[in-house]
Amino acid sequence: MRDRFGREIDYMRISVIDSCNLNCYYCNPQDNNKNCQAINILSIKKVLCIVRAATRLGITHFRLTGGEPLLHPQIDEMVSQIKKIPGVRSVSLTTNAVLLAQHAKQLKEAGIDSINVSLDTIDASEYEHITKKPLLHKVEHGIDAAIECGIRVKINVVLTPQTDVVALTRYASKKGTDIRFIEMMPVGEGHTNGVEPYEKVIGALLEVYGTPCHIDTENRKEINSGYNNADNGPAEYYSFHGLDIRVGLIQAIHGKFCDTCNRIRVTADGRLMPCLGSSVTMDLVPDSCEFTDDLEKDFVIVQALKAAIKAKPGCHNFNDNAVTYTKTTETKTVETKTTELKAAEVNAARNMSRIGG
Repeated sequence: MRDRFGREIDYMRISVIDSCNLNCYYCNPQDNNKNCQAINILSIKKVLCIVRAATRLGITHFRLTGGEPLLHPQIDEMVSQIKKIPGVRSVSLTTNAVLLAQHAKQLKEAGIDSINVSLDTIDASEYEHITKKPLLHKVEHGIDAAIECGIRVKINVVLTPQTDVVALTRYASKKGTDIRFIEMMPVGEGHTNGVEPYEKVIGALLEVYGTPCHIDTENRKEINSGYNNADNGPAEYYSFHGLDIRVGLIQAIHGKFCDTCNRIRVTADGRLMPCLGSSVTMDLVPDSCEFTDDLEKDFVIVQALKAAIKAKPGCHNFNDNAVTYTKTTETKTVETKTTELKAAEVNAARNMSRIGG
């Protein structure tokens, strides 16, 4: 299905749980997921309803996120069941890999198409500083287990001023996995930690490997097809002499890619988010709804998805204080109170861990 700007929306990210077993400062600074207690979790039944409805609108690629999706008690079965739905072309997962060694074999058997591992450093002390947990060895074990099972793995790095680009790239090259460096979103703590990706990443690698070659991804449908090492995402890729892997940049701010955005999101509390850079969310299935059968429920979800796609903005407005959102709150009386909030204020107050970034 195309949105009102002509973009083909064929990719959905589903946050299946909002808890995490790490507490990265830029994602969950308040340690709201202490002891991994989930506030919101999507059941397999609800996820399958969402996916089944989404395929009717031409959404064929699905990524399961969190929080940490491997904390979901039925994540392996969820992948297996999604893969059986007609129209689904790919199912992938983004994880911190702490529990990946325990799940790699089952995920492979379930039919997972690829796994993205979030890994911001390969230095154990720095890893503990970022995540508040001394678990780097488990992450590396998980990456090795997935590769040994034949799962296509990519490493995702959120850029900070401290990121050791060369060390991480060498690690990915040793493992034979593509690596993508992601510009930190100006959401929550991220609004104070921006790094210009091209200058930091390409500048550092150029000194070691020489001038890069930009990999032509002008044909967006080819790179987004879900096959032939594609990603269903907005990364710009580069190759370097002496490296057998691709180095990707995902630049939401410095390389704004809204004109080719092909996704919508479902949050762990069962709401639709047309754009990560907006505070606007919509009901997927109102709790008050009662359905006589699955067909009726599917119809309601399809209508909600259509509304979300229609509401998808032309571009994000992370830090644009010319953009305002209206917040409506109920008072003790019948009256309601509305408050105008600036976009930058809204995003600074959000936690990435809650929205399945």
